[in-house]
Amino acid sequence: MHTLATRFGELTIQEEDIYTFARGIPGFEVCRRFVFVKPEEHAPFEYLQSVDDGNLAFIVVDPFIFFPRYTFELPDSSVAELGGPKEDSLMIRVIVSIRGELRQATANLVAPVVLNVRDRMGQQVVLSDSEYSVHHRLFNDTSNRTGGG
Repeated sequence: MHTLATRFGELTIQEEDIYTFARGIPGFEVCRRFVFVKPEEHAPFEYLQSVDDGNLAFIVVDPFIFFPRYTFELPDSSVAELGGPKEDSLMIRVIVSIRGELRQATANLVAPVVLNVRDRMGQQVVLSDSEYSVHHRLFNDTSNRTGGG
């Protein structure tokens, strides 16, 4: 399968690489199929590219790289929607916003993207009563390394 992505040009996508988001991503509910694009030169950042809309791609990152103590409880409804995955088949990413310089980048820790890698299902989970922020600074001296921010 081929798709045209504004940011990456034409992409060849294998069906088994597509993650399905049953309800889309909040604000982008019509886009339900996504793939990861991982340009080596952008590591550790990745892109969650919509297969349904080539203009839509989210910058994402493994939150544990920047926030080793990041924790949250996955709601039962999300576990069910993701097919009841075991913990070892879950992958967590957070959406990154970069406005201006990279050192000003923020991560949305309130709404992690949770993926069932076994069944290729995904969901952006909005955490209730979270101690985190939707604009948590990625680069904030050493406070992120200790879990603060």
